[in-house]
Amino acid sequence: MLPSRSPRLALLAVALSAACAAHAEVPAGSRSATDLDAVKVTAERTHTDAGALGDRALRDTPFAITAVGREQIEQRQAVSLGEAFLLDPSVSTQVSAYASGWSSPIRNRGLELNYDSYRVNGLQVSSWGTEWPLEVMEQVDLLKGPGGFLYGFGTPGGIVNYITKKPTDTPTFSAQLGWREQGIVSGGIDVGGRFGNEQMFGYRFNAFQEKGETFNGGHVDRKVGALSLDARLSDALTWTFDGVFQSRDLREESPQYYFRGLTSLPRPISGDTDNSVPGTYYDTRSSLLSTGLNWQINSDWKASLSYGVTTSWNDVNKIFAYIDDLNGDYDVNVYELGGKSEWKLAQAMLQGSFRTGPLQHQVVAGISHQTGLGWDRPYEWNLIGRANLYQRHAIRHDAVGSRVMTRGDETVQQAVFASDTVNLGSGWSVLAGWRYNDFETKGRYHTYPVTPTYAVMFKPSEAVTLYASYIESLEAGSRVGNSYLNAGDVLDPTISKQYEIGAKVEAARWNANVAAFRLERGANIDELTPAGKRLVQDGITLYEGIEASADLHLNDALTVGGGVTWLDPTYDKLSPGSAAQEGNRTAGAARWSGVLHATYQLPWVDGLETYAAVRYYGDVWYDADNTLKLPDYTLVNAGVGYRLLASGHPVTLRASVENLANRRYWSNAGVGLPRTFALSVRFDM
Repeated sequence: MLPSRSPRLALLAVALSAACAAHAEVPAGSRSATDLDAVKVTAERTHTDAGALGDRALRDTPFAITAVGREQIEQRQAVSLGEAFLLDPSVSTQVSAYASGWSSPIRNRGLELNYDSYRVNGLQVSSWGTEWPLEVMEQVDLLKGPGGFLYGFGTPGGIVNYITKKPTDTPTFSAQLGWREQGIVSGGIDVGGRFGNEQMFGYRFNAFQEKGETFNGGHVDRKVGALSLDARLSDALTWTFDGVFQSRDLREESPQYYFRGLTSLPRPISGDTDNSVPGTYYDTRSSLLSTGLNWQINSDWKASLSYGVTTSWNDVNKIFAYIDDLNGDYDVNVYELGGKSEWKLAQAMLQGSFRTGPLQHQVVAGISHQTGLGWDRPYEWNLIGRANLYQRHAIRHDAVGSRVMTRGDETVQQAVFASDTVNLGSGWSVLAGWRYNDFETKGRYHTYPVTPTYAVMFKPSEAVTLYASYIESLEAGSRVGNSYLNAGDVLDPTISKQYEIGAKVEAARWNANVAAFRLERGANIDELTPAGKRLVQDGITLYEGIEASADLHLNDALTVGGGVTWLDPTYDKLSPGSAAQEGNRTAGAARWSGVLHATYQLPWVDGLETYAAVRYYGDVWYDADNTLKLPDYTLVNAGVGYRLLASGHPVTLRASVENLANRRYWSNAGVGLPRTFALSVRFDM
């Protein structure tokens, strides 16, 4: 029996009552001190570190990029990538905040990202079974489409780059406490500033922990630490250091659900249903250490040299549920595995501008060397029983697998890249860039492609950029999963190609983005044989679509926005053996998605702000044969924030709810999230 939700509602009421009582003690006319900061969309999304394109304004990049800053993360109390990118209609959640998932937390433009699609400060990190902590990040960027020229290897769904919090010029201190149902409590501190002769040294330290019972009966214990340092060695030379560490232990998480042999769906269960198996767990450890030198040679030129090491470790005893009838019966399979990985990246880059006659050049050039090492232990895959979605079972499984690890894959990626953005005058510019990749997986394959990008841009005014671009990406071959006869095989690397035209506007009180795109990617198809199915490369998956979004500041108190994505994803150019799937919609890709959102600072209570978001997820086919469809659904999220002064210091109270209507639904992530409340209080010095 699940606990009553009435105590949670009571907690919300108490928090809001306390906020209103505290407001009564705030002196009149202090609105400038107590206003909750509005979500400054145009101010917050100005720059990004676009890999081999260097640091430049978002509106001056000829690719669709979504940037989510600290204010949005805090306003919506986001704890996962899916929540962070909720307002981007092209992004759908693959994994809930308190589940391990499998390969990637999100899907973009109908395509899954995978383990090599994630960066922290440009360094490759693993997302396998975990996410990097948003609590220590200043901004999260999503480059849509192939990122081959900008970052090297990667899936064409996009590249996510987390940007850590950096030292502050003025002293800062904040402490935060939070609660999220079922019973997860959290706390964190954020300290920053400068010291030394002429404020030479800067620091930023963050620590965070959350622990407790999740909404579906599981348990989480997550610890995060992050440190960022810099030293201004001279007016031109700066040294930097960044370190991030996270451990996350999940116990008895909900099974990962799959459908087998069905053409219609069983009745969806609530996301807080406890179908966990005692004894199961998914534990991860992730770390990043990096250092660099940045040299501002003069007003036109700068250079950087950086080196970083990232590691990932996991220990897994996880349940996979294969639902095979409409009554909700399923096989309970356990997958025990473990391993660790390590990436090391050294990179040197030069950025600058110069003129040749009437032409202005903005150039970026660099070299990089990256190694990747993996260790694996023997895996165990076993059927341990049968269960039903709607009835609590008595199954338990304690891990029995070996902990002995052996050396696995070793990869070496060396690259040389260069680009030139040439200003032709009258608002016109062209971009050409090339990356030479020498990529080797020891003992498997060695390839050395050149992945180019080309673009034409036109700026009729400083606030507007129109562009057309082409980019390629080399994607490492995926390892075949355990449900196939050729399990363990590594497929060949493939080249993906994307064509995109778009427009970006960043005006004083509104911004808008629109992009039309065509992406071609090598397809992985299930090949049926008398002995079972094999995963093979055959034909292409073709993604054509249009996405558009806009935000409008109607006045100082009210901001409204929205977006829509239309997608036509199909299998194309298949061999005769797979001809039955020709023209089918690709699995997991919705044709329509959309979002509406608003933020309002209530005029009758100083410092009180509300927000709401309505997100529509279109229906998707579950399989390449288009025999089982997951229906569409709409979710409503809302929240309130209140900022006041306590002894002269800002205090921010927040309350939010996800899935306000408590909608039950099936999604790419399996069981949908239940209605979930969250509370937090933050104190700033």
